[in-house]
Amino acid sequence: MEVSKEAKTAYIDKLLSHIRFVQEAGRRIGVEETLLRIHDESKWSAAEFNAYAMYFCSGVDKSPVDADSISDEFAAAWLHHIHHNPHHWQHWIFPDGYSPKDSSVENGVVKMPERYALEMVADWLGASKAYTGSWDITDWFSKNVGRIRVHSATAEYLRIVLGSANMSDIIHPDVVYGCAFSGER
Repeated sequence: MEVSKEAKTAYIDKLLSHIRFVQEAGRRIGVEETLLRIHDESKWSAAEFNAYAMYFCSGVDKSPVDADSISDEFAAAWLHHIHHNPHHWQHWIFPDGYSPKDSSVENGVVKMPERYALEMVADWLGASKAYTGSWDITDWFSKNVGRIRVHSATAEYLRIVLGSANMSDIIHPDVVYGCAFSGER
């Protein structure tokens, strides 16, 4: 895949901005420094960089989940990304619904460790600030909460994090308490 120098440069700027804002949000909500230092490190890899640069900086510039179609290269890069970054909820799902008997796995969804769930919130916030100029994730969250699949214990933790006092200026409380991260689908 041929990616222009301009697209690569623009992507580097976007990626650095995103990481900076994730780190800022993460410090605000208490994400471990070790996680903030390595956040999205895989995006610099050969498996992801060019596909992301092409996708986000060559005219598409929208969330892959909102796109009508994506390239095979980007699909492979996204799959690599979620498999190498446990702060994505998709990392914790068995695609075939595998749920071992007598385990806490719920319909193929494993409970996210809280440290990664907290980093996920920082990622959402950092993406919002980097791409919209605002920390407010209310609109994005409202549009996407119906497809987010997390374990019930993770959902409860996310409700607490998103509803906490130090988040009140970032997301409207009705969105937090009116949602179901998992459950009825």
